[in-house]
Amino acid sequence: MKFSREKIALFFTDFVALNLAYAASYFLRFQTGWFTAAVAPEFRHLLLPSLIVCSGWLLLFLLRGMYRTLYGQSPVDILFSVVRASLVGVFIIFLVTIDLQRPLSPSRVVLMSYWGFLIVFVAGSRIAIRLVQRRLLKRGVGLRNALIVGYNERARAFLRQIQRVPDLGYRVMGFLNGTVDEEYLGVKVVAGYESLESSVKSLGVREVIMAPSPVERDQIPGLISRLANLHVRVKMLPDLTETLYGHLGTAAIRGVPLIEVFPDILSPGQRSFKRILDVLASLINLILLSPLLLLIALAIKLDSSGPVLYTQKRVGRGGRLFTLLKFRSMVPDAEAQTGPVWADKRDPRITRVGRVLRPLHLDEIPQLLNVLKGDMSLVGPRPERPAFVEQFRHTIPLYERRLNVKPGITGWAQVKHKYDESLTDVADKLRYDLFYLENMSLTLDVKIILSTIGVVMMGKGH
Repeated sequence: MKFSREKIALFFTDFVALNLAYAASYFLRFQTGWFTAAVAPEFRHLLLPSLIVCSGWLLLFLLRGMYRTLYGQSPVDILFSVVRASLVGVFIIFLVTIDLQRPLSPSRVVLMSYWGFLIVFVAGSRIAIRLVQRRLLKRGVGLRNALIVGYNERARAFLRQIQRVPDLGYRVMGFLNGTVDEEYLGVKVVAGYESLESSVKSLGVREVIMAPSPVERDQIPGLISRLANLHVRVKMLPDLTETLYGHLGTAAIRGVPLIEVFPDILSPGQRSFKRILDVLASLINLILLSPLLLLIALAIKLDSSGPVLYTQKRVGRGGRLFTLLKFRSMVPDAEAQTGPVWADKRDPRITRVGRVLRPLHLDEIPQLLNVLKGDMSLVGPRPERPAFVEQFRHTIPLYERRLNVKPGITGWAQVKHKYDESLTDVADKLRYDLFYLENMSLTLDVKIILSTIGVVMMGKGH
């Protein structure tokens, strides 16, 4: 998680606001005289409990995605986000401290008051940060470089809106497409579509606004695919939503409707939590399965000559190459004569032990080491070989979108579609991968892992 000045400010103000809410509830309970007499603990004795409770709230806010940027959020948006996140925490506290004999005891009333204090202090401090941010944006501080792809009336209207409301946070660096020497409201047409990648890099663009004309709609998937690994946010003007068959998330910035293409579903906190679960699950499984791993290694050695482990270069997140580990299930140098090819169920290169390992996916257990190293996750799109990725990125629109997340040992496509045997299978599985990318959650990961166990038990591997 990158800690920008904005995130540091949010962490600090949340810390102060949460402790203020705790202190306010203490004074309400013991200093106002509104409740029945009770022995009031010294406030200094509550400092440690306050810090512990505050840490729990900060962790909950992190997991709920509360430390994403406030760009484009209104005070009402901020208030509702705090209410939703705090409701979860207050409900947990309620269950932990519930007194079935006295459900409306003073402590219950104080808890509800504590929730109110928390909303007021946390939401108030965040709204204050957002108001300061908007003033700075109006002065040109903190603007994000943006590029508008398209040069038509809709694109020009969007530029007019941005210039009328500078606190939207955009600094438009130029238009793409059209005649290079054209200019509108001081913003030039910098290049054509063929220069998309170079323009994004040279202009330091952080957001790309897609606004092609209706006759150019067929180019949209290809343009978005080219942006997949440039680490920029992609948004579209809303009348083009049907062109991507629903793989979109809606967004509205100060009344300007935009469609966010492939938004980050998981917050930084959720991604960190997913990583922690990956490490713990991999360590536990490697320890528990160590006797089985030794038996498989011995069986491979006795069955055929060659190494126990098979290593292969695969393409990971962001297009980075890594070495994938598997138990060897084929004869040594299986692709020496053929080059990279898909395996077949009756592939003569598969060894006798391999015919047992592959249906049960036991050959993939060593990839738990790849997960520990950080090259892979337990759940995600399957990593492909560089030769195939180079082929797919030119023939399958949006394929590179898969490279925006860590590949996984298992995934939605693996449990919902058969093993790849052709380019058509890869194109079909992309739909499942895109579904996963648009619906990523820890709950979905658990569902995929349980489904994978069913696939393994039924021997549907290949």
